[in-house]
Formats: sequence, C-alpha cells, structure tokens
Amino acid sequence: MAPKKGSRKPGTEQAPAILTIIPDWADAAAIGMLVGLSDRQIQNLTRSGVLTKETPPGRKVQKYRTCKAVQQYIAHVKQKAGEQEHPKELVLRKLEAEVKLKESQGQLASIKADIAEGRYIETASAAQQLTEFMDTFKHFALNIPSRVAGTVAGYTDAATARAIEKSTRKELEDMLTLFADAAMLAPGEGASR
Repeated sequence: MAPKKGSRKPGTEQAPAILTIIPDWADAAAIGMLVGLSDRQIQNLTRSGVLTKETPPGRKVQKYRTCKAVQQYIAHVKQKAGEQEHPKELVLRKLEAEVKLKESQGQLASIKADIAEGRYIETASAAQQLTEFMDTFKHFALNIPSRVAGTVAGYTDAATARAIEKSTRKELEDMLTLFADAAMLAPGEGASR
C-alpha cells in the first residue's frame, strides 16, 4: 500500500530542492534572491567591483559563480559595517582628547595663577639666591675654625690651638668641596645615587 501524499510524519519532510542543491553559476536575479537585493543592485555592485562575473565553460554569456558572489557580498557588507564603527571610535577618541586638553588647560591656568601669586620663582632668580646663600654660608663656616682656636687658646698652648684650627679648617674645606661637587651633578646623575 502506497503512503498518501499528505501523511508524512512531522520532521521527516524533505527540504525543497533549491535549498539542498546550489548551482555553480547564477544570474543577477538568482544572486539577488539569495542576498535579498534587486537585479539592479547586484549589477551596481558588479560595476563598482564588489562582485565579479565570469564566463562559464562552454557558454558565451557571463554569469556569477554562486558561492563566490555570495561570499564577496558578505565580505562587502562586513567591510561597510567596520567602516561605520570606525567613525564612532574616532568621535570617542576626539572626545577623550578634548577632555585631556581641558584638563591640561585647567592645570596651566592654575600654574599661571600660582606664579602670579608668587608661589613659584624663576630658575635664574632661584639660582642667584642659592649662590648668594652658599657664599654667605661658606664665609660663616670658614670662620668657625678661627673662633674655635681663639676659644681653645685659653685652655691649651698656641701650637695645639693652631693645629686644631688647621685640622678643623681642612675638614670644613673638604666637606664644602664635596658638597659643591655634589651640587654640580647633572639632575639625572643625582637621582641614581
């Protein structure tokens, strides 16, 4: 007994032939149906170089390789989607750059206000003031041995007082020389010690 036409069980039905067999070659209308475009849109994509036509063996009319044309169209759509995301990234980067610019402008304004209030001094002025201070300090420090010798002279003989003065002066001069040499180091050299 032959089964009736409509008596197949659900799930055992065969798919239509168009879904199981993909032809090697197709025209613009068939490609358009596969990707959801009109014939004219497929022709425009061909003119713009997105899709390519070829001549099938033994035929004179150019057609599309079905799988290749669909893959080319998918690649084209992916590329366009990537290009549409790209401007969004650029806008985001631009906004981030503008925020950084505003922050740096705020910092610059703050520094200018601090300079106007006298919280910062110029490098040349600071160097001059430091030099004057060091000269004053050097003269003061180098006077210490003679004052010590004068104070000690009442408790010891002159030769011992003179030896203490020379020894103290030599020690101070050596320390001042080391201090001056350390101050002459370049900024990068001092940080490594």
